[in-house]
Amino acid sequence: MKKEDTIIKQVKADDLHFDLKNPRLVEFQGLKSEDEILNVLWKNMDIGELVMSILASGFFESEALYVVKEDDKYIVIEGNRRLAAIKAILHPELVKSGGMKKFGEISEKFRMSLANAIPVIVMERRQDAWRYIGFKHVNGPAKWDSFAKAQYIALVHNEYGVALEDIASQIGDSNKITVRLYQGLMLLKQADSMTDFKIDDVYSNRLYFSHVYTAMNYESMQKYLGLDLTKAEQYPVPQDKLERLEEVMVWILGSRKKSQPAVVKSQNPGIRQLCQVLEKPAAIQLLRAGNTLEVAYDGSRDGSDVFYSAIVEAQNKLQQALGKLTYYDGNEDMLRTVINLADSADFLYKAMKQKRQKTLGIDEQQRTID
Repeated sequence: MKKEDTIIKQVKADDLHFDLKNPRLVEFQGLKSEDEILNVLWKNMDIGELVMSILASGFFESEALYVVKEDDKYIVIEGNRRLAAIKAILHPELVKSGGMKKFGEISEKFRMSLANAIPVIVMERRQDAWRYIGFKHVNGPAKWDSFAKAQYIALVHNEYGVALEDIASQIGDSNKITVRLYQGLMLLKQADSMTDFKIDDVYSNRLYFSHVYTAMNYESMQKYLGLDLTKAEQYPVPQDKLERLEEVMVWILGSRKKSQPAVVKSQNPGIRQLCQVLEKPAAIQLLRAGNTLEVAYDGSRDGSDVFYSAIVEAQNKLQQALGKLTYYDGNEDMLRTVINLADSADFLYKAMKQKRQKTLGIDEQQRTID
């Protein structure tokens, strides 16, 4: 289906409805009313920018919404952000916290014009538009976040019966992103359906799905969970590894029920550190005992690496302090702290020097390093 081959018709704005199956909305649990959806979109998806554009230039026919008729209602399957902007302009009182006030008074003439004629393209079935929507939002100019992309790929694959390879081909994906996103979502859904981990129980208000599908591509994670990513199975973790799957999801995403924040604070370096921890049984036990990821990560490393990293970190902190030297006001406590620091650095230097000489068997008088 090509957009230029379709017929555009005009529909009243109040006859258009949000799509609860929209991949961007799936992560927000319990949405039911149009008002709730409008405010979720307003808060999370920069609807204000679209409002500004529509107020300045109107609503272009080239930006027609894609709709499908279900239960005698026009459901917008592509263009929910634009629909939110339209509804905010027509019904500003629905936007919480007075979000529309900054746009000032909107003329009744403009509102009536917008209310009576929104360009739409009516599709007979949802699946008739999947190629256009997929190209635009998965691998095209208006990319969704990774979780929304994965939800859409799963919808097309599982409900429309399109092979993952065909989805990738149609949306121009030559990097196997389609398969990776699908496998990451199936991993998450398996944890949700077959363990005590639940998607709606993640500790943060946001689901960091990219952490999940990034982690599963590490060899150590694949080995720990028994993943075979050469097969795009619906549920990729074998039965005997489900307990591990649950603990990995809690480590990555946390659990409110368990009052346990995620140990991974950021994708980089958090995911890399977690996957290195999984290579060492002793380091895994540190995590299971409630230690931080940093402690467990240090437990997975060679002692000399940990020692060197501590020295580099101390050096970096000293460089930061030197850069702020002009702010020193003569405080005596600060000076004593620096004296202690200098003593510690001197002791460390002498101990390291002595150990190096002993290790190499070189007399101090013959050394060129001082």
